[in-house]
Parts: sequence; C-alpha cells; structure tokens
Amino acid sequence: MEGLIAVNGKVTAPEAALVPALDRGLLYGDGVFEVFVAFGTQILDMERHFDRLRASAEALEFSIPWSNAEMAFELSDLVSRVPAAKKYIRLAVTRGSGLSLKLPAGATPNRYVYCLPAAQEMPRVYREGLSLRRLIKAGGSRGAAPKTGNYLASVMGLAKAQKEGFDEILWTNSEGEVTEAATANIFFLSRVGDNVAFLTPPAQSGILLGITRSTLIELMQNAGIPVQEQTIFVDELPRFDEAFVCSTVRGLVPVSAIDKHKLHTARPGSVFRHIERLYMTWVETQLGYRVDWASGQPL
Repeated sequence: MEGLIAVNGKVTAPEAALVPALDRGLLYGDGVFEVFVAFGTQILDMERHFDRLRASAEALEFSIPWSNAEMAFELSDLVSRVPAAKKYIRLAVTRGSGLSLKLPAGATPNRYVYCLPAAQEMPRVYREGLSLRRLIKAGGSRGAAPKTGNYLASVMGLAKAQKEGFDEILWTNSEGEVTEAATANIFFLSRVGDNVAFLTPPAQSGILLGITRSTLIELMQNAGIPVQEQTIFVDELPRFDEAFVCSTVRGLVPVSAIDKHKLHTARPGSVFRHIERLYMTWVETQLGYRVDWASGQPL
C-alpha cells in the first residue's frame, strides 16, 4: 500500500505499522479522530480540525497532550513525503492502553497519523450525483456528536444501501428527523414561492458538525445566500428538488435521488453549481491555485 503511517511518532509503511494490542481504541473504540485533506503539500483547515479533535476528546473526558503546532508539524512532514496529488490524512488519538472497562488513571494517549493517497471519487458522481437510501439510525442522541471511531452503523448501513443499488445512505433519527449521510453532512434547497434558501439539519437532530459544513455556512452567509440550520422531517423530502452532501475529502457532491424521489441537483444550471463554484473559489484562495477536486491535480 502506498503512503505512510506514524504510530506515536514512528513512521513506517502502512503494512509495517503496529497498533498496541491493549490500545483502548482497538478494544473499545475509546478514542477520537479527524480526517484532513491535502493538495500537494497544503492541508486545508488544520486549525478547525484540531479544535474539533480537542472538543471530541473533552466529550470523552480525556485531553490531547500535544500542541497544535506539534501535530501540524507531524502532519505536514508526512504530507511532504507522500507524492500523491491529493492526500487523505487521518489523525487518531486514543485514551491509551488498558484492558479494564474502568477508565485508566493517568493513561498516556496513543497517536496515529495516516497519510495515504486519497481514494478518487468516481467522476460520474460529481457529474451525475449520488443516490441515497434512507435508513433509521437507532440509538442516536441529541446534540452535536463527538467524532469517535465507532462507525459500525455506517459500515453496515452503507453495505445495505449498496446491495440495494444505492451509492450512499441518508440517516434519520427515531423521531423522523433527517440527520446526515454515512460520513458527510447534507444541505437541501428549499423553494417557497420566490424565496430560495439552503437548509441543513441542526446539531439538535444529532449530527457531527462537519468542518466543510461550517465553512459552507460562512461562505453562503458572506455571499448573501440564505442558509439555515433547520429540523427537516422525512415527510418533507419530496418538496426538495436539489440536495448535496459535503465532507472534507469528498468536497461537495450533488444528490441525484433519495429513495425513489429524483432530484435535479446535477444539472448544469442548478443552484448547487453556484455553491460549488463558491466553494472552489474559496479552495483556490487557500491553495493559491485552481484544483480538480476528484484527482487533486492543478488546473
């Protein structure tokens, strides 16, 4: 496998990386993580990701012992050593090692950094959009969710959706509120008469507050584009004719269907395409050059 992995600072090829057998992240999912994207040697939105990493750890009642500068140096060093145009970076921090369910006093956290060539989304997805299969996520809680390593529900949900011919899942909670996709937030275009606004589920519905989601809300607000965090119920879905998902590595991806409901997000003149251009202009200001999102190659 291409790329590099650092385990507590020791850098190896992916197949040579070793995880301590008593690591609590491995045993109990007792840890947090962040995913970053890099183009060339530049990593987008590092500070926001570090802030969320610390917030997730605080929600699990442990702290990140390294400064942002120390973590940024390690990430940047690995990125500079992996030659891919677009890179997937995963920074995972576990509480440490210990077999007991009881929280260990004074445990030393373990740090894992993965830097790999980013898996390329199929070009047709950006052109034609994703089809989403709606599923109910059991056991969800209210409020913003910490970013922990427990994604088993999404793993199994995605497998079910793909077996039925869909590309992705759209989670709803037990009260019929739309929440998010497997690893992405979602926005809907709402039209009421002549009024148009983008809607995205709020933290209260039980979502992960995505970094790209936050960036998009700011960009739209600054551009004067109406955008609201609003509870969205399943029975409202037929009234939307555009929707898109967003995440750090995927960027913005149009949605072509939710179950049997067809959307027109991917058409050339859609409102989504204006938001896509707005976001890519912001990316260009961060990198200093235009980039093809799917491949990571400069344009």
